[in-house]
Amino acid sequence: MSEGTRDHAGFVRSIFEDGWNQSAFDFLARRTAPEIPFHYNGHTQDVTPESLPDLVAFWRSAFPDLEMDLRHVIAQGDLVAVSLTLRGTHSGPWLGVPASGAAVSVEEMMVFRFERGLLVEMWEVFDEHGLRTQITSHNPST
Repeated sequence: MSEGTRDHAGFVRSIFEDGWNQSAFDFLARRTAPEIPFHYNGHTQDVTPESLPDLVAFWRSAFPDLEMDLRHVIAQGDLVAVSLTLRGTHSGPWLGVPASGAAVSVEEMMVFRFERGLLVEMWEVFDEHGLRTQITSHNPST
């Protein structure tokens, strides 16, 4: 594995271990493009180094104890793929579903693409149906 590929993998680990799990995103701006297409479950939106902390805050408002547990990090060339488990307690509203108190665990996969050392594109597939099922089965009003 080349030094650049190892560096990309370490950066992606930091996105989850420092960013998502610790809400520390100081490192993002120097390793990301100004706008990054983020493809997830059939949708695409541009994210920026400044907007990613807002995305994490949105998730933490519904799941304050949210934790992203990386299971695999696979790097090849300019791509890094991860599989992870999202865990947390549904303690606030999430996409129209009131807090249920349910402990959730959802599988997720992501791919990150780098150009000239910068993160330039991301793809994500996560089990949104499984998450909704877990939080609505504990909430009779949904």
